[in-house]
Amino acid sequence: MKSVELAALMQRTEGVEITSYLVADPRGAKQSGVRVSHAGGLISWTMKSTDNGFLNRALGFGTMSDATGAVLDRLERRFAAAGRAPRIAIAHGPTPRAALRLLERRGYAPEEGTEEHIYCYDHRALPRARSVDGLTVERVGPAHAAEYAKIAFASFAERGPWFRGIVEALVRRRGHGRSLSAYLGRIDGMPAATGMLFDVRPVAGLGNGSVLRKFRGRGIQSAMIAHRMRAGRERGLRIFFGQTQNPASAHNLEDLGWRLLYTEIDWVRTT
Repeated sequence: MKSVELAALMQRTEGVEITSYLVADPRGAKQSGVRVSHAGGLISWTMKSTDNGFLNRALGFGTMSDATGAVLDRLERRFAAAGRAPRIAIAHGPTPRAALRLLERRGYAPEEGTEEHIYCYDHRALPRARSVDGLTVERVGPAHAAEYAKIAFASFAERGPWFRGIVEALVRRRGHGRSLSAYLGRIDGMPAATGMLFDVRPVAGLGNGSVLRKFRGRGIQSAMIAHRMRAGRERGLRIFFGQTQNPASAHNLEDLGWRLLYTEIDWVRTT
């Protein structure tokens, strides 16, 4: 598989994961003015309630979509209608040079501080994480959505209380189906860690990985990653997606044999 084709699968998976959060609570999404579009082969989001760049951007230019002026024109009209400046997350490395040159001609430039590291695992054999004393991992459904969200929020509190509600709604609405699996790790019965698996065939997307501070340093995150990978492989998924800005999480992925596929950087129009 060519690198640009693999990047397209990764960005599609990222798009599915982010969209899942944004529309987890339909009423909340409507109140926040969430708009999701797949026009032109891209996936893009805008939100009236926040100008946060991560939640007002597009994915897939030059990977999922053609890199043409017409695609950019359509995207820019969409962002203008939402009252937002156009912002495109670019997969550096796999995205063709011609696409980058077109963005530069149109007045776009990379924005410092927006880097997201995208990891991939596509080896035939799955990795083995060392065992963790007292650790059990269970798939949770709607009945345990509140407990799961409480543990996940402890590691993502900087995102605000709305995030806890979104995670709870997501697990409550979709945690019993095939497209999403939520896992709660316990140490001697005490909730300690979380992680999700998104079925975006042929890719298994890992997300929402967290470990409570008092349980860190025991290898729990690595064990949670390996557990979800086994679950994905049992479903016939062969490619795994991971995304992080956290050096510790990146280290855990690399220790399990994941490779950094590309760094994703937002390009914004400056002129």
